[in-house]
Amino acid sequence: MKTLRFCVSMILFFLLFSSCIYAQKAENQGYEIRILTSGVDNNYMYLQGYYGQDAFIFDSAKVNGHKSIVFKNKKKVMPSGVYTLTDRFGNEYLDLIIDKNRHFTITGNSLDQLSATAVVDGSEENAQFVEFQKQMSSIDPLQEMATQAMNNIPTLFYESMPESFLGHFIKAKYFINPMLPQFDESDTSDASLQYQLLIDHYFDSYTFEDHRLLRCPVYLDLHNYFLDILPADAQLVTNKAIEFIGKFKSPDAQSYYLPLLFNLFDHTVYSMVYDQAFVALFDQFCKGPNKVNISEDLARYFQRSAERKRKILPGETVPALVSYDINNGKHASSDIDKDYIIIWFWDADCDECMVETPKLHEFYKDFANYYNLDVYAVAITDDLEKWDKFCKDNELSWINVNYYMNDPNYDFIEYFDLITTPVIYLLDKKHTIIARNFPLEEIHEKFRIKN
Repeated sequence: MKTLRFCVSMILFFLLFSSCIYAQKAENQGYEIRILTSGVDNNYMYLQGYYGQDAFIFDSAKVNGHKSIVFKNKKKVMPSGVYTLTDRFGNEYLDLIIDKNRHFTITGNSLDQLSATAVVDGSEENAQFVEFQKQMSSIDPLQEMATQAMNNIPTLFYESMPESFLGHFIKAKYFINPMLPQFDESDTSDASLQYQLLIDHYFDSYTFEDHRLLRCPVYLDLHNYFLDILPADAQLVTNKAIEFIGKFKSPDAQSYYLPLLFNLFDHTVYSMVYDQAFVALFDQFCKGPNKVNISEDLARYFQRSAERKRKILPGETVPALVSYDINNGKHASSDIDKDYIIIWFWDADCDECMVETPKLHEFYKDFANYYNLDVYAVAITDDLEKWDKFCKDNELSWINVNYYMNDPNYDFIEYFDLITTPVIYLLDKKHTIIARNFPLEEIHEKFRIKN
């Protein structure tokens, strides 16, 4: 596989981070958190905050006498969420929950034992959270029942306070999902039921109505769900993606997760399924009454991507291609008088192309007459000598043209959204897209039934 365009994931990351919205209520303004313990060797300690999957330093405090740490600010907004006490090396000592109380004291025997010895004064929610951490830290991973305890303790705490912010956090963090019972892995009799439950209830441990979870160390694995668990069915992926964003009641959460889904679908190999979901997400959430508030830079980028992808969805008709062979002879795909046309974009410098192109040619020799098809192979390389040699050595008998021979009638790379090679398109005789970006092993499945 050869990459043709620079991946913009890092650019999108910075645009995404700049689009985060931190609007808070006035009553969240000001805080004073005292932590009294011993054995603090660092000059400064830090409160680490969270925003989706990103962590950041929210505040720092100078240590007084190796035991007193005070995070204090009368005017700064401290959003509801979970925060972690850390040092400059990234070591984590205790998690705090911020919602009802922003003025409280925590006392512990020593910094290293803070999670096991902390006592809270002035915050009932943190007293409960500290008790939870004490019980979790007391588990010996070498004990026989350690795994069961790691599951039981979060469940018991959640069930004692299911409607609280702490309950919502524990449920999401430890994947407490009553709709996903534990099945016997050796029992395959209900495999289809297990799979359907997983699809329908994968995110049930996350309380979408609670906007505070956006500022907690909770990981929603979008890649695993949308690319690995869901079958590659365009309509199903589209429906689930729209449903996922629609579940959030917080505009901030929608603003955070919508770009993540766009970015996920935008950089997926064999992306025809995910291009349809991308375009549908854009139409649903980037215009009209359901418009999600994202940065102007992101909105422009996603709009350009959606417009490019919309042109190459199944059922769309592509303009005829005109390009030139090694002898400067002009070839137009519109001159092909067949029921089907395969457009094959490849490169003689691409290792995968060198394997897949001969395989496709074998298919062409065996089934061109059966399916009444022709192949319009476009090489995306300026190494004309290497391209010509490969064509001759492999006796490629279809239409061989090169993107860099003279000028094609339009920019194929831009129009067909060519990020890597090889790329395959299957068209009917009217140049309507039937399928694209599929493994050659599935090529027979892509053809309509021959009468």
